[in-house]
Amino acid sequence: MNTLDCLVYISRSKLTHEISAQELADIVKVSAFLNAQASITGILTLQDGYFVQMLEGAPAALDLLMIHLHFDERHEDIVVVARERISRKQTVGWAMIAPPANREPHSQLSKLLANPSASIAPWRTALLELVADPA
Repeated sequence: MNTLDCLVYISRSKLTHEISAQELADIVKVSAFLNAQASITGILTLQDGYFVQMLEGAPAALDLLMIHLHFDERHEDIVVVARERISRKQTVGWAMIAPPANREPHSQLSKLLANPSASIAPWRTALLELVADPA
């Protein structure tokens, strides 16, 4: 059986508000391609000036991706807030997905950013709601 981990990291965005929507779309497009090759799935959003990303995949693949993310100049102060072993992926079929650019901030995600949980569950719930709800 293959081992899977889920991790959530947050980082401070260095993008200006004017270009953040297009830049996020570009990040998702490139990430979807690269993540598919590494069997990584995930959700990425930009909220309250922070990137929030949940990633699911093999532990070694996630470790390698996190190393690469530290060299991305679009963000800084990367912190893995939660990481756990999982039995199955919740983001099957999404190498990478993001909510629509005009989406209102998610209140639970704002609360988690203010007081980060070390548990995957609340992050996973908030991010899945964010991409599932078309509002």
